[in-house]
Amino acid sequence: MEYGLFDYESAPSIFLNRSGSGPLHMAWDTNMLLDYLQFGRKLWNDEDLDIANPKHAEQVESIGQIMDPYFCFWDIRIHLFEEILNDAKRELSIERRSSREHALERFARALMYVEWSEDDEEELVDSNDDPIGIQDSLFDADSVPQIRTSRHQRLIDALPNGHDRILVNEAVVRGMHVFLTQDRGILKAAHLAKENGLVLTDPVGFLRLFEEAGISTLQFPMPDLARVSKVIQALPQPSV
Repeated sequence: MEYGLFDYESAPSIFLNRSGSGPLHMAWDTNMLLDYLQFGRKLWNDEDLDIANPKHAEQVESIGQIMDPYFCFWDIRIHLFEEILNDAKRELSIERRSSREHALERFARALMYVEWSEDDEEELVDSNDDPIGIQDSLFDADSVPQIRTSRHQRLIDALPNGHDRILVNEAVVRGMHVFLTQDRGILKAAHLAKENGLVLTDPVGFLRLFEEAGISTLQFPMPDLARVSKVIQALPQPSV
């Protein structure tokens, strides 16, 4: 198996009924992006996060562990959907919107930096004609008929109103493996998401799934870390 790719069948709690091998495609909720933008530099520099809420601190620390070492050593592709730009309780300031746009652009560069073989599109997901109908369409949601099955509709109806529904629906339609969020309202629908081929989990839960699957944190030889620099560049510059 090619370096950095996952054996889907060896981690059924993450890849569900998929077979074959390939990258792990993970979509981020808005709260994930905001925490990464706020604490990312401290995470990469192993500095004190200074977060008063211990549960929130644990989640942010887990984001750091996902990025380093797992993202550094494994082919994990993080997806930020454009709807994140509009996901706010009030209108974003020019500065905050610019920060999100910059993060989206830098993450896109990091994802594009990973080389794909000509057969990737065919081997990324193999649903084996499973009746739950895991989506095998990655990235091009417009090419997928927007006809929801009853299973899909139950998931959407169980989600909080607003952008949460849009983001999770995008993850299902685009064939993501994991949707990472800290939103309790979204996490309550995790059992319904699994029926649609999507794992809904928070950062702490995601690390637990990796540990249970026996996925090693490190791999050798070291991969090309150029894409990691792109993800670090997604972070806003520290204020002087």
